[in-house]
Amino acid sequence: MRPLTVAEMMTTSVKTIYEDESISAADWDMVVGELRHLPVIDRERRVVGLVSDRDLMRAREQPAPVASVMTRDVRTIGPDTPAIEAVEHLLQYKYSALPVVDARRTLLGIVTSTDFLELARRALSGLDIHQPHVRA
Repeated sequence: MRPLTVAEMMTTSVKTIYEDESISAADWDMVVGELRHLPVIDRERRVVGLVSDRDLMRAREQPAPVASVMTRDVRTIGPDTPAIEAVEHLLQYKYSALPVVDARRTLLGIVTSTDFLELARRALSGLDIHQPHVRA
């Protein structure tokens, strides 16, 4: 059996934010989109940070830009990486999301702990885990 790749399970239509946008804009996007993470990108769609719902809860009342609360040293992963490596990163570093990027750090998608729960559900139900599970 061939290994499942990150590309086969990542979400490709990812809501993003720029680092100069406000914390309240990030909070609004997360609430409306029912999201727990927003990749922070530059104007060329390169990942420069990640902001989580926990980051925003700590700073919700601040009239400040996302850059003031985002994580700058973001671990990313490539689309051709075996999914087992992605889940090992999530577990080892206690992350719940990994932006998926190309060699230039251009955002291609995101893979989250929820994606792995869905994968486990499918495997436990006897469904084919190699069927594309790309959420748009």
